[in-house]
Amino acid sequence: DASSTGWGLLEKTVRGYDEDEIKSRTDNIDTLLLFAGLYAAILAAFSVVSLTFLKPDTGQQTVALLQQLVNGSSDFTSNPGRQSDATSDDDDFKPPGWAVRVNVLWFASLVISLSAASLGILVRQWLVESLARTYKSPQQLLRARQYRDPATRRWLVTHFADALPMLLEFALLLFFAGLCEFTAAFNPSVGHTTWPLVTGWGFLLFASFILPCFFPHCPYKTNFLYEVASFIRRELYAPTI
Repeated sequence: DASSTGWGLLEKTVRGYDEDEIKSRTDNIDTLLLFAGLYAAILAAFSVVSLTFLKPDTGQQTVALLQQLVNGSSDFTSNPGRQSDATSDDDDFKPPGWAVRVNVLWFASLVISLSAASLGILVRQWLVESLARTYKSPQQLLRARQYRDPATRRWLVTHFADALPMLLEFALLLFFAGLCEFTAAFNPSVGHTTWPLVTGWGFLLFASFILPCFFPHCPYKTNFLYEVASFIRRELYAPTI
């Protein structure tokens, strides 16, 4: 039996290592896809509301026209300028600055989150394909593995997988920034409550990225920033000649 030979045992050991590594990343991607779907649905609901502030309020215009009709048709016909003023409101309308900023932030966040989900689906397929068994003999399987593994790393497949959480964190940061702007525009008290909470979240997120760069034993590590943190520590604590 080929599986009981040295080649077979070696192939089984290597394959077990690869499967564990791939499974950990595919499980993370599955979790991120679930979060991205829920997040995009919530963000879409907010975006629908924010879009209404980029165009004139047709309800108010209708009320104004009806009010003119109630005041009397004679007064309405003797002052045709009122009708032209009402119809020209669309041309003179300019959305408030805060509405433009909120929509820019929220739609950018929506695009990034959906892009991360789309990229996650592709990366998951790439990772699963790297484990495909197209040969039968252990020697051929090991040879194929030694051909695929360097190519997978050279083409940064694992880096794409590790970058997905960072994309979603950035999308969430944009959403929170727009939420602070949105709440402050409606009610300063609500805005004053939102800003400290978002600032505290941002501080904790930033600290979780920075602390591993200076403290090797800090457990706040992510795969994407692991190499960056290792490089910074080497530069900081490298012996000087």
